[in-house]
Amino acid sequence: MQRFIVLILVVFLTLSCGDDVQFNDPAFQANKGGEYWKALFYASDIDFGGFLVEGGNNIETVQLFTFNDTRGTFELGGDSENVAIFRDANGIVYSTANQPDPSLSVYPADGQIIVDDISNTDPKTIRGTFWFNAYTADGLQYINFNEGVFYNIPLIGGLEIIQN
Repeated sequence: MQRFIVLILVVFLTLSCGDDVQFNDPAFQANKGGEYWKALFYASDIDFGGFLVEGGNNIETVQLFTFNDTRGTFELGGDSENVAIFRDANGIVYSTANQPDPSLSVYPADGQIIVDDISNTDPKTIRGTFWFNAYTADGLQYINFNEGVFYNIPLIGGLEIIQN
């Protein structure tokens, strides 16, 4: 009987202590409005003098554009040429280039894109993190992305920036 109890304990401990971390390579994911959001497709491009990193899940798309194609931290919002864009399932576009309607919010569109590394593989890949607060063109609707990660996204080209 003792062996049976020990066996049950060992099986229980083994199953409950398993590794719950799932590692995706490549990956593009974030918290969108407090809920987990994950891209099913992703690509990046060096265009217009900067990076364009894109991830989508067949109904929604996130794009991150930096004005420079080097490693570093790129501020979003205000007069910045760096932009984060989100197109939702209804085709509504949110951008850090848009300002909120003053009656809605006193908080500006803002955020950061941090490019940590550009690999020298074939194809090259890009890694980094991001967060942003963005508004629709009329400034009446808002979206927040935080704890965003883009990891080993291939630089394959051919992307176009979503128009506001």
